[in-house]
Amino acid sequence: MQTISIPYRCSDNDRRFLEELRRVQSAAIRTAYSNAQHPDGTKRSEKDVREIVKSRFTKHGLLDSWAMHCATRVGVLKRKLRPEGHMVFGGRAGLERRRKGLISNDEWKRMRLHPFVSYGDSQKVRGNQNIHLLNDTTIVVKIGRKEDGGRSGRTLTRTACLDLARMRGAAATIMHQLAEVCAQPEKAQRINVSYSITDTHVSVTFDPIDLPNHPQRRRPVAAKKGRALGIDLNPNWIGLAVAKVIGDPSRTEDTELLEDALVKLDMAVDASPELVRETLAAVCDRAISMARKHRCGTIVLEKGLGKLRSSGKSRSLNRLLNYWARTVFVQMLTRRARLAGIDVLEVWAGYSSTIGNLAFDAPDACASATEIARRGIARLAGIKDVLPALEEGCVSRLWKNGKVPAELGSWQDVHRTIKAAKIGYRRPHPDVPIGARGSDVHGTSMFCGHAVVRLGRRHRPGLLFRPTPVKPDAVVRTF
Repeated sequence: MQTISIPYRCSDNDRRFLEELRRVQSAAIRTAYSNAQHPDGTKRSEKDVREIVKSRFTKHGLLDSWAMHCATRVGVLKRKLRPEGHMVFGGRAGLERRRKGLISNDEWKRMRLHPFVSYGDSQKVRGNQNIHLLNDTTIVVKIGRKEDGGRSGRTLTRTACLDLARMRGAAATIMHQLAEVCAQPEKAQRINVSYSITDTHVSVTFDPIDLPNHPQRRRPVAAKKGRALGIDLNPNWIGLAVAKVIGDPSRTEDTELLEDALVKLDMAVDASPELVRETLAAVCDRAISMARKHRCGTIVLEKGLGKLRSSGKSRSLNRLLNYWARTVFVQMLTRRARLAGIDVLEVWAGYSSTIGNLAFDAPDACASATEIARRGIARLAGIKDVLPALEEGCVSRLWKNGKVPAELGSWQDVHRTIKAAKIGYRRPHPDVPIGARGSDVHGTSMFCGHAVVRLGRRHRPGLLFRPTPVKPDAVVRTF
């Protein structure tokens, strides 16, 4: 799914109407969250929760059945995230400020307001029951209720018109196409479009596959069997590697590294969300381009990592890595890969760094990415055991004779032995020395046998390292 956030303006009367909608729906969301489980801890069905919400908020005479249904879904989803039932709506920091008297009661109520949410429904006109996208700059909110609150009687409809800011670039193209698709009269051509409205922005969520001329759509390539691109995610480094399996996918000896690239994010701790997204988008484009170059039909990611941690004790950086950046990268890559006709697969990545560094001649993150790609190929081949076979020669870096000691019967034993002996097995990452002059967008610099270019635009974070052979008679541009 793709979401575009757009600033908007509206009249004072429409703004008061939206605030009332948000106030009542926020209370309905909190009710759904509180009643998503029985007192004994068992889950209630969404239908039962919805009936509780309707019984409490139908008398308010503001929300229609669809708005209460959306509130129920949001509350149930939030309860899945915090099943213990201790979620603080408005934020715990805001609650502490209210307790200390640093903010007023009105300010605290304002913080507790949830955006007005309306999920998409392709059965309805313009893909949504309550919110309609008329064109790329106009949205109309419609809430219709029966006069007596039942099924019979006259229907009362209240509306609010929102004037959206005119977007530029790819966002403008997407919004123009989305408005054209929403205007299709045939039911078979309708799509789901969801909306979320705050004080200043409207977030429009849709499936980019539904747009035939999406600007990020690429012509699909004929994928070759036995090839995949693996990605290893780390706090400051991202490894990309294209692997090719010739023979048995469960053997590292039959796996060939076709190409690898190393990305150094190099983002400041206080980097803005926009800058982080721009940097991660550049990484996604590089990964998809590499997969298309080698005709890979699958991009393989690691799962089951738990929490990522930086090398220091920075809470803000750890929070950024754990709860925002990685999720955004995976969602962004999945969306762009689908538009390019490439599948995204997640595999268990335990011991991938150990196996990758011992089996493949590449920097640490790229070696691990190669092992992740091999596991993806093995999964596609129907092999259940993702760990490769432990054979002679696969750990030749640590044992000179190339034979695995008899007491090491599995990769788990190899990993524990290496850790206990404190043997350095990770291949170092090439890096630019401090004070060196970086390369610009017009050229490439060489360092330690790697071509180094900027990941994005000038004065943006991110460096891309690619291994390249150095010719003796070549003129090497130094830093």
